[in-house]
Amino acid sequence: MAELGCVLCRLLGQPQSGKTDVHHLRTGQGAAQRASDFLVIPLCHDGCHQGPHGVHGDQALLRIAKVNELDLLAYTLQLLEEHRA
Repeated sequence: MAELGCVLCRLLGQPQSGKTDVHHLRTGQGAAQRASDFLVIPLCHDGCHQGPHGVHGDQALLRIAKVNELDLLAYTLQLLEEHRA
């Protein structure tokens, strides 16, 4: 999964800097529920994942790209399908 690179950087048309993390989607999960290992997206660690404007920050990058985590999951699945072909 991580070898795909950051899907949010791709959508924003910016180069990825740093390593790629695998982010577990929390959409639709209760506070005490563990996120599924099947609902993951690759995000760059310092910017889109843990950065101040990333998914664990104020989520400004999601708003700029006009996407949410489920949109990023759909895009990730599309990239995986293309990679598999």
